[in-house]
Amino acid sequence: MKEKVTRNSSVIAFFVMLFVMMACNSGSAVDAQNGNVTPKEVTFDVAKNYFFNKGQEIPANPKITTQEEFEKLFGMAAVMGKDGKPTEIDFSKQFVLALVQPITDINTEIVPVKVEEQGDTLKYTYEVKTGEKQSYSMQPLSIIILDKQYENKEIILINDQLMKENMKEVQAYLKECGAFFIATVDGDQPRVRAFGVSEIINDRLYIMTGKVKDVYKQMAANGKFEICALKPSGSEWMRLSGTLVNDETLAVKEEFLNRNEGLKSMYKADDDNMAVLYITNATARFCSFAAPERKVNF
Repeated sequence: MKEKVTRNSSVIAFFVMLFVMMACNSGSAVDAQNGNVTPKEVTFDVAKNYFFNKGQEIPANPKITTQEEFEKLFGMAAVMGKDGKPTEIDFSKQFVLALVQPITDINTEIVPVKVEEQGDTLKYTYEVKTGEKQSYSMQPLSIIILDKQYENKEIILINDQLMKENMKEVQAYLKECGAFFIATVDGDQPRVRAFGVSEIINDRLYIMTGKVKDVYKQMAANGKFEICALKPSGSEWMRLSGTLVNDETLAVKEEFLNRNEGLKSMYKADDDNMAVLYITNATARFCSFAAPERKVNF
């Protein structure tokens, strides 16, 4: 009898352990799906003493993975002194992220801040510092070197000034389209409906709806969404994806209503129904029949 109880206890313990492992793995998958993976900082080196080759087109993608591609775009600018030799790059073990800006006579420096790994992406944060007008022109350039293990990850560039410009471009596009269509997830069923207003408030792009509506309940359960906006021409459209975050700040709700007087007959900032949601981790894809797709993030 004692042996049977012991055996049963072992079986129960095994299944409890199995359940816990499955739960942990499931949780990780859900976190990754929802973009909730904690970012991990990635080390990098700054490549020095290179210049952008004259006549080359500035690359749309900063990721460069081969020596041949790199040498086509960049040349060595060796100078006298201890640190005058260009930084060595071994493309069998490394790859680079290169940021190049147009030629300017304004003193400009691109400063790498950090690189973070988050799921299948690498988030590269950088600053652009500008100074006074110069008597000569320059082409701002920054190259960082990373381990090849990160080579296949999607690169997301993060620059506060650029992010704000991207956000303004997206909102201007939505305004020009008038109505836009937002898709949410309802269990295993996609749902799509038309929206008509968006506002940038405190450097965030907001949409609004009512908490009593099914669309809000779906957003609350799963913040992932996608918007499609079609220009009146019918030949240009934008797809915008990311995560929606509810904001209960009264001042934001009041500002949203002040900019959209027509909504005041349906909503009040303190009515426990009005919901304003801002977009985060956003990717906008600008598409048309006549040109390649262009992508921006904010």
